[in-house]
Amino acid sequence: MKIGSSKRPSRGDRSAVLVLLSCSGSLRDPDWPEGIRRALQGALGSGDFTGESMQTALIYDGNRRILLIGLGAKDKVDVDLLRRAGGLASGRARALKQTRLTVWTRPFKNVGARDHAQALVEGLILGNYVFHGLKSEAAPAVVERVEIVCDQAGSKSWSHGLRVGEIVAEAQCAARDLGNQPANVVTPQYLAATATRIAARGDLHCRILQGGELVRRKFGGLMAVSQGSKDAPVLIEMDYRPRRARKTVCLIGKGLTFDSGGISLKPAEKMEEMKYDMCGGAAVLCALDAVHRLRPAVRVIGLVPATTNMPGGGAIKPGDVIKSYGGISIEVINTDAEGRLVLADALGRARELNPDYTIDLATLTGAVVVALGHRAAGLFSTSDTLADRLLRASNATRERLWRLPLWDEYLEDLKSQVADLKNSGSRWGGALTAAAFLKKFAGDLAFAHLDIAGTAWDMPRSEYYDHGATGFGVRTLVRFIEELD
Repeated sequence: MKIGSSKRPSRGDRSAVLVLLSCSGSLRDPDWPEGIRRALQGALGSGDFTGESMQTALIYDGNRRILLIGLGAKDKVDVDLLRRAGGLASGRARALKQTRLTVWTRPFKNVGARDHAQALVEGLILGNYVFHGLKSEAAPAVVERVEIVCDQAGSKSWSHGLRVGEIVAEAQCAARDLGNQPANVVTPQYLAATATRIAARGDLHCRILQGGELVRRKFGGLMAVSQGSKDAPVLIEMDYRPRRARKTVCLIGKGLTFDSGGISLKPAEKMEEMKYDMCGGAAVLCALDAVHRLRPAVRVIGLVPATTNMPGGGAIKPGDVIKSYGGISIEVINTDAEGRLVLADALGRARELNPDYTIDLATLTGAVVVALGHRAAGLFSTSDTLADRLLRASNATRERLWRLPLWDEYLEDLKSQVADLKNSGSRWGGALTAAAFLKKFAGDLAFAHLDIAGTAWDMPRSEYYDHGATGFGVRTLVRFIEELD
């Protein structure tokens, strides 16, 4: 999607759909051209359209469609309402099979120019997303060109918002593509190739650890999980190094490209959805792609341990004891608690890098879905400063996080008779014991764990999200890093 912006519609604009964002109580904007106001007289005069939030009216004016989208009370407009309006606009244009769109908006006192532009562009791009996959029929039409008309167009803040919104939304769509692809397409090696391609587009360093190097360096968790699979594991390391970086952030993404549960086999129902167990890894790779395009003065390291968890003849068994990277021994109680084993290795590697902040994203537990449903991810952190910064970023992006306890008492459930700890405890507080497990490997790092099991896939539908992989976390990670700059 190509996006332009101006203070007035371009001369000769031939967009087949004109979108007018209207607040209740101010439906007749005096700045709209006389021809548009005349076309709207019937709809506004009848009272059918009142401008309530997300209310729509479609009016035909010759060959052009005019789509009214309500924003509700002007003093209640926020960034997510604008994001939703953008998603609704591109979604309706797609339904009408129109490829050109003009969106007319106005400044709002409680939303800055940068956030206004960014949110609207994010909604337009995310609402335009369609995953066609491997279908044989032609792909559906999507919106190809958008012009946004606003009095703030051309200002530095507005232009910055347009650019950030475009880059971040494109990165989130790329993460959605990775999550939606079948597991026989997105393998660990595919993720490694994706990381290499991202690095080749800019000043990102990329290193793929695999084969004998993983064995020699004793990445025991990653190697153990991969034992039952024909797909070779990899550890992806990416590094964005600006010259005058003030802070260093390490992002870790769980990269299980398929999770059968291993010997502790999952139920057959919906097992096909376990291709999304790499959505944390996808979010980290695509967030790094956005970061290196935006070029903040923050060093960002990405670690993605990638493998598949299968019940092959060599698979790890309940009762086996393994050693993670760094030497901590783990008794495997449940082979379906494999994500924490590969994250343990990545956290051990992160400790060597000594970042200021370390954040992992992982579709880790069904327990967090029981606790929070599909509307928020669980946030666990050893640092109040880090947690507060993440919560502030998530409030801006509306990728909701909810902080849950990370107390040492939860480690009581993980005591083992034969190893330093077990990988699984009782059925109670499963998301909390999983986070406590990870804390053991994070050591003294300022560390946050985001359990995205309920938000990485099939969140409740909205104007800019339909179904499948969500790309959850990309917007929040980029916002968090930008605010460190």
